[in-house]
Amino acid sequence: MVRLQLPDPAQRDAKYLASQERLVMMVRLHWAVLLPVLLQTVGAVLLALVVNIAFSSQDVDGDFVTTLLWYFALFMILRMLWKIADWQFDHLMITDKRLLKVSGIFFRKVQTMPLSKITDLTYNRDPLGRLFGYGEFVVESAGQDQALSKIQFLPRPDRLYLTLVDMTFGGAPSPAGDD
Repeated sequence: MVRLQLPDPAQRDAKYLASQERLVMMVRLHWAVLLPVLLQTVGAVLLALVVNIAFSSQDVDGDFVTTLLWYFALFMILRMLWKIADWQFDHLMITDKRLLKVSGIFFRKVQTMPLSKITDLTYNRDPLGRLFGYGEFVVESAGQDQALSKIQFLPRPDRLYLTLVDMTFGGAPSPAGDD
């Protein structure tokens, strides 16, 4: 069996680090970011199945409608596969100097914020985030709109929060555990 081996994101994106910069932590966005597209795809396939069964049991000629719905379901499946591939390349890097968010498959997008510019860090977890284990950071800097102002679907947010607070403001206690 041939197995597709993707390159390690830390090695692949080391080119975005400055020569004197040290990578502290790197995380991929939580898998829950894929839930909406997964539910939409399942809904499209179920709709195509139900309409197909309804037309075939009623002896109604609905070939055009069912064909159209199956093409729509195929489109939704391909869209979901693209979102999964995109998720594989989307991650957050925390270095000793900056916060970087790298995304994109063909067109790479690198958003960055120096840790010295962070003036406030808000950490949110909604009930679904507590259940599935993800959170959201709202990063503020001195009166400026930043590219990384809101980072959603971060895994292990308690550990990430303590690491980022320690790197930015200093003196955070070591993490006792995750929620």
